Amino acid sequence: MITDEEKKEIIDKAKFDFKELQKFIEENPGFAKSEASKGIFSLGVLVQLVFALQYAKIKSTPFESKLKGLHLTPKDVNRIFIEAVEKVNQHAFQTTYQDLRKYIAEQIHIHRTEIEKMSNQEISFNFVCGLELGRKFKS
Repeated sequence: MITDEEKKEIIDKAKFDFKELQKFIEENPGFAKSEASKGIFSLGVLVQLVFALQYAKIKSTPFESKLKGLHLTPKDVNRIFIEAVEKVNQHAFQTTYQDLRKYIAEQIHIHRTEIEKMSNQEISFNFVCGLELGRKFKS
């Protein structure tokens, strides 16, 4: 069983600056054309943070196997969000990345019908961009 002290050490290795993410989204309005796209992009950022937590703890990223080779559908968005939150809770604390998690939950829930109408390619693109740029928002 991992101690709270060990969890804090792991979290320190995967710190995140939510304000930096918000600033990036505001400064690049053409990048994420819709609120749904912003939510999916942010989900990619969260998954990058899950990778960082896993790597800090176990030196591998088994969560990667849940991403279906990065070919995602609207149904995958909800599943990945739920599983990512579960992994954050498992490797850190329930309050870890709370601002980001709340933001993603709002975007995915409020814009659910818009996400369902998005193409798989558009979903995958926004997610992968968040995944790749996620390191940019580490503090």
